[in-house]
Amino acid sequence: MTTQYKITFSFSVMIFLLVLGSGVAIFNVLKLANLAEDMYKHHLVASNIVRDINIKLLTMQRDMKNALLSANESELHDAIDAVNATENQVLSELDGISVQFLGDKALIQAASQAVLKWRPIREEVIALMLSGNHAEAVAINKSKGAGQVQHINDTTQALIHFANTQAAAFHDKAEINKKTTLFLLSILLIFSMLTTIVIYFYVLRMFTKVNLELTSSKHLIDQNMMIKTLNLEGKTTEISSAFCRYTGYLQEELIRQKNNFFLAEDNQALATRIWRSIQTGHAWEGEYVLQSAEGENKWVSAVIEPILDVDYNPIAYRSIVRDISDRKEVEALTITDKLTSLYNRQYFEVAIKQQASLARRNKQYLTLAILDMDYFKKYNEKYGYEAGDSVLAEVAIFLQQTLKRPSDYVFRMGGAEFGILMLDMDEQQSFNFLEAIRVGVETLNIAHELSYISDFVTVSIGFQAYADIPADEQIFIQADKALYSAKEQRNTVKGNSCAEASEEKIDSESSEV
Repeated sequence: MTTQYKITFSFSVMIFLLVLGSGVAIFNVLKLANLAEDMYKHHLVASNIVRDINIKLLTMQRDMKNALLSANESELHDAIDAVNATENQVLSELDGISVQFLGDKALIQAASQAVLKWRPIREEVIALMLSGNHAEAVAINKSKGAGQVQHINDTTQALIHFANTQAAAFHDKAEINKKTTLFLLSILLIFSMLTTIVIYFYVLRMFTKVNLELTSSKHLIDQNMMIKTLNLEGKTTEISSAFCRYTGYLQEELIRQKNNFFLAEDNQALATRIWRSIQTGHAWEGEYVLQSAEGENKWVSAVIEPILDVDYNPIAYRSIVRDISDRKEVEALTITDKLTSLYNRQYFEVAIKQQASLARRNKQYLTLAILDMDYFKKYNEKYGYEAGDSVLAEVAIFLQQTLKRPSDYVFRMGGAEFGILMLDMDEQQSFNFLEAIRVGVETLNIAHELSYISDFVTVSIGFQAYADIPADEQIFIQADKALYSAKEQRNTVKGNSCAEASEEKIDSESSEV
């Protein structure tokens, strides 16, 4: 799910909730409006009940007229019963409406009293009718009865008028409130939605801008920085285009593949040391030779660090590499012998300390051998210094081709003297290897007519193979003693057993350089 999709989804949810909340509010407003409508109808109900009462009062008046017009006693009693029944209904309904009536209860009391005050007048008229005084009964009914009936009509009309007036006012007010509330809610909903939409587009615009800047930065990093990410198995999960160009590989050739930091097959010991460091959560920093797809060796400076989870456990590894080939070329000019392209004596002083420290830490043998060309001064006298330089260069090439391990070093110590540093070879292994070098130099078949020991150029080799490594200066002293011993015999290899050899100076003829 992209970030843009997440933002859009979040704002959609916000708008949905706004609409839902507004819908609920509008529903409640309509519900209140319906309640108001019911209350309005309640006033109309009260008005209708009063109207019904008024009709019953008219019925009572008609029944009274029927009583006055009755032809016999039976019709009279029927009319009287009808009047009494209607009166009871009227009084009952007036009592009932008293509970529902929202106006002045005195109006209802007045209507009830008016009905009750008509009762003695009716009783008087009925009594006269029963006694046969028909004319007097009609007179009283027209005078007292008609006046009281009019009073009853006036009180009931007052009730009807009040109920109608209140119902209309309440209805108008409720309608106004409903419309006002709906209008305000609608305005609020529209404003909220517009505000949300404006904020959404603003956030989206800012996100797009930041995303473009981030994409641009990632592109710059991808094109200019050599970075790659490895999973716990050491397989590449991400790698920058700059790194691919530098190594000569395509991304599809590297993704999900294990390449051990592009180290050469003969330098996997370094890969092991790197993995031991980063798998324990510690970053590794150092320089090494990277091998490209074309087999070209390039010097790089690397920082390889673990990516940790919240519990500080490695979940991946990140390698950031910088090309230092140019710097190494400049350094090589200061540590390399110009004639032979071997390391010089100055770098020997550095390398012997590093290799001794490494051998002590890993509990390995350290071998230092010193080679000296036999009767090389006489060679220069016979063939010239230019030819002598060519011999030194040829022997140097032979030594470089023979010492192939990354842990092997060869130096030009000065004049016709070379130094060799080797790790992890005991005394016998060192002797066998150096003996092969001695034989190899002689089999180069470089003619040397003034040599006292061979027709060709030969070397004398003294070496020391240490299990318990002494101080750095003692390493060279002991190897130099072995060389003196070898030079007494010439074209030979002398090791530890010859360390006690004589330290006397070799005679001037045999030690010429």
